[in-house]
Amino acid sequence: MQTIEKQHMGKYQQEWKQKLQSDEMFKDWKIRASGGDLLIRVPEDTDMDVLKIQFSEIISPLSPLIKSPRTTLKFYVGNSEETDFIFTLN
Repeated sequence: MQTIEKQHMGKYQQEWKQKLQSDEMFKDWKIRASGGDLLIRVPEDTDMDVLKIQFSEIISPLSPLIKSPRTTLKFYVGNSEETDFIFTLN
């Protein structure tokens, strides 16, 4: 499954997924790729309103570590089966 997932993932998406998964701050997040997007499940007790407001600030320290050319990447973020918000990185 993982090899198939990597084949469909762009390098930029793959790097974001790896950086998020390897960062201690995001250890409770479940991250998977879907098409050209990232699906992120955060713990159920997460305040989604606060996370939505702060999401850009929270992930921005990882941005300089991404070496692949930028492409549009959508983060579908939720704490259940439903997506609470979508963050688009251009």
